[in-house]
Amino acid sequence: MKSSEIDQELFTESYCRVCSAQLISESQRVAHYESRKHASKVRLYYMLHPIDGGCPAKKLRSENGNDDDESVDKNKCCTLCNMSFTSAVVAESHYQGKIHAKRLKLLLGVQPTLKATGLKRTYTCNICNVTLNSIEQYHAHLKGSKHQNNLKNQ
Repeated sequence: MKSSEIDQELFTESYCRVCSAQLISESQRVAHYESRKHASKVRLYYMLHPIDGGCPAKKLRSENGNDDDESVDKNKCCTLCNMSFTSAVVAESHYQGKIHAKRLKLLLGVQPTLKATGLKRTYTCNICNVTLNSIEQYHAHLKGSKHQNNLKNQ
């Protein structure tokens, strides 16, 4: 099947299959097909469904949480972002990064939860019973009025 045939199936006068958008009027159709959101979803679609038989498409996890495709080594390649890695550390850094998270969010339509790797540290104030994600947040908290009040009342 040629690229133009696929495009005709995906993008019709009344419906965009990539975005699942019903297009009622001409102005709505033009606005949709020229939108950034549509362009972003189309780029993602073509990354996941290569026409030229390139890198295999990323398969979503099934209902039970298992991967459908075990043949791709996740420490060597991220098919979602079309990237290859030299080591497991580089791969893990990519999977925890902004680019991968953004692509996951676009694909799933939700904010993904990142795995705890032990690389991220949390800072806890036992006086106020709060947990913070960075040392900067912790220092700002210690200087804040709520912490100062709790410190006086303790």
